[in-house]
Amino acid sequence: MLLTKINVQNYRLLVNAWMDVDSSMTLIVGRNNTAKTSCMDIIEKVLKGHPLSYDDYPLSKRQELFDLFTSFMKKDISYDELNEKLQFTSVELTIDYSLDDPNSNLGALSPFIIDVDVDTTSALIKAEYGLKLDENSLYELFEDAFYTEGKFLPNLEETRDICNSSFSKIFGLTIYAINPKNYSDTQIKTQGELSELFPFFSIPAERILGEDGAQNNSSLSALITNYFSVNVDELNSDVATEIKNLRKIVEEANKTVQKHSNELLSSVVNKAVGFGYPNAEELQLGVSTKLRIDEQIMDHTKLTYTSDVVGETLPSSHNGLGYKNLIKMEFLLADYAQRIGQGNNVCIPLLFIEEPESHMHPQMQHAFAEYLETFLQAITDVHIQTFLTSHSAHIANTIDFSKIRYAQKTTTGVEYKNLHTFAQDNPTNMDFIKKYLTLSRCDLFFADKIIFIEGASERLLLPDMIEKCEKEGLFNSQKYKLPAQYYALIEIGGAYAYKFIPFVNFLGIPCLILTDIDSMIDGRTKSVVSKGKTTSNVTIKWWMRKLKNISEKSKISLPDVIALKDDEKTMDKCHLEFQTEEQGLCGRSLEEAIRNVNRTHYGLSVTPSEAEIEFDEKSKTDFALKLIYDNPNYTIPQYIKNGLMWLNDQKVLM
Repeated sequence: MLLTKINVQNYRLLVNAWMDVDSSMTLIVGRNNTAKTSCMDIIEKVLKGHPLSYDDYPLSKRQELFDLFTSFMKKDISYDELNEKLQFTSVELTIDYSLDDPNSNLGALSPFIIDVDVDTTSALIKAEYGLKLDENSLYELFEDAFYTEGKFLPNLEETRDICNSSFSKIFGLTIYAINPKNYSDTQIKTQGELSELFPFFSIPAERILGEDGAQNNSSLSALITNYFSVNVDELNSDVATEIKNLRKIVEEANKTVQKHSNELLSSVVNKAVGFGYPNAEELQLGVSTKLRIDEQIMDHTKLTYTSDVVGETLPSSHNGLGYKNLIKMEFLLADYAQRIGQGNNVCIPLLFIEEPESHMHPQMQHAFAEYLETFLQAITDVHIQTFLTSHSAHIANTIDFSKIRYAQKTTTGVEYKNLHTFAQDNPTNMDFIKKYLTLSRCDLFFADKIIFIEGASERLLLPDMIEKCEKEGLFNSQKYKLPAQYYALIEIGGAYAYKFIPFVNFLGIPCLILTDIDSMIDGRTKSVVSKGKTTSNVTIKWWMRKLKNISEKSKISLPDVIALKDDEKTMDKCHLEFQTEEQGLCGRSLEEAIRNVNRTHYGLSVTPSEAEIEFDEKSKTDFALKLIYDNPNYTIPQYIKNGLMWLNDQKVLM
């Protein structure tokens, strides 16, 4: 049995968010503040029976909440109508058990299967924070906020204060089993039954590693000393043998030290006491101390790192945080696997790891992501569905594309987009995108905006050009200008940029494509722009065919490309820019466009020919570096400025 879908309603930014869950591992990526963790937060709340707070209720829904309470208090709507109209916070979980043996025990899922149809292989569970207070109690709670000396005088601030302080009193958690073929057919279940079905464990991003030497309940050292209290029968046989030996040694040491300590201290006390007491006929003084070596071990055990070369040890604080983070996660995962192995194996364990990349260098991040599933399979026979959130391009590169869910924030909430769905709908260019993202970095998953560029010159010059445009005041239309926005600069080339256009539109990320016009006489012969008949640039040709509905066999006309209006250079969330005419000439590449608008620097006449601005150097990298070093005040080609100003003005939220 597997969890296949999650629907969260009215929880923080998740107003109505669906997530397709992978059978083994689901990676949630996205830019900052896109509710990557919120989905797991609300699941943990309902599985542990935690109350809902006012801060968890969406900002966008609060005015509607206040309006409905106002209507109820004014008696314009009844309590039942209020209950129907309120938009509650809820989680729906869809379980598929089609692959299970029909004759096998469904274990913890059994209480939630209420459809008697033998052909039904899915179960639907809803956990909802509905109205908990009865009509009279709810009225009394808000009465002072709406009535003054018997008059209806609503006070919004006081209403908000009551919601803030009493939200968990107003709304309570109820668990429903729902007939997937008849949504109105429901049964109320207990929170205990739900938590038994979904053993949940989370490893938060803020992992305490005990780096300061202090030990607490969640430090790495504490995890190790817990072996003194664990039931050895529940451990791996090799580990259990070692733990038994350790406990035996400690027990014998306790007895020996206890005996010698008592004898020694009793002798000291009897010799020190005078004044005739005790005499030989009285009970003699003795001392009994309770020494517990195991407690000392548990309270003072610290991780150390030993050098086999010199035979010396160093404290754990001398080792890298990345290794400690990895070691701690291994212990936590092993502990979780042990606990779910003790109980009902017919369940759906859920594991959530938030930002595992903390303190890890790129290679370690890659190794962690690559071997996590293998590690889990090695430590337990129970199938665990794992959720990861990450800001790491290295982890995103490692995880299979089909397992990635992109969290996109919109003006109405957050959507979790299934990249596997896009791959199925766009098979023609998906292989290239997968390979490119594997070889390159998945920065586009974490950026607010994207700039696709041709090659080395653009990669070196664009950051400097953006800084220059800011100094010229070209970005003043926005409070937060482009340099302060989170943009990703991705080198892809004009031959392949078009393959990403449907993808970035699917993700909903504003995208600027800076490419070369690449004028040609025909399909084989380069030419200056003024004499060009067509273009060799594949992305421009793709754009023209989409825009003008031109067939694949038809030749793209260069004059038609040059004649494109500004609005025709924008398609959904993408904008295309290429070289334009300046000072009477148009270069066919970035380098030629730069030479054209910086004629004095390159020793050109005031009115050069197209042949004179032609770029014939061997290294584009050298060209870009020389420009920045020798002519820091160079002029930026206008098409670059146009594209950057367009990107600067784009809104991230749709």
